[in-house]
Amino acid sequence: MKKFVAIIMVAVLCISFASCGGKDDPNLVKIGDYQAVYKSSEIVKDYDGDDTIVVTLYYTNNSKEEESFEWSMFYTVNQGDAELEYTPVFASEDSYDTLDENIREDVAPGESLEVKLTYKLNDLTTPVKVNFSDLLGTQKDSLTVDLTALSK
Repeated sequence: MKKFVAIIMVAVLCISFASCGGKDDPNLVKIGDYQAVYKSSEIVKDYDGDDTIVVTLYYTNNSKEEESFEWSMFYTVNQGDAELEYTPVFASEDSYDTLDENIREDVAPGESLEVKLTYKLNDLTTPVKVNFSDLLGTQKDSLTVDLTALSK
């Protein structure tokens, strides 16, 4: 009987530990005092006419100092085993402004800003994974975008 109770207790502990390991919100990325919420993605053409993903995030600075998205959350964008190449996407045909310009904009403590990441795709079916970390790489988080769910 004692063995049976011990086995039940171990099973309950394993289940409770397993449930703690997952992310509550797959759209939320947290790195230290900073967070980004995934809003949307779309496939557009870049200046060369190549298929490009535009990932839109809502960045919040929860630190005590002004900080830009670019300097608070280091990231790579991958498709399969390949790191994707950054590509500019212009805001309009008659402008040199790019969709991702505000990633360098300082955000005051407690404030938020919509940011966009623009990367040339290798194909239109393999999921895109955005990996985030802090400067030293000790804190990591990621999000994955299913391209098949996006309309071109």
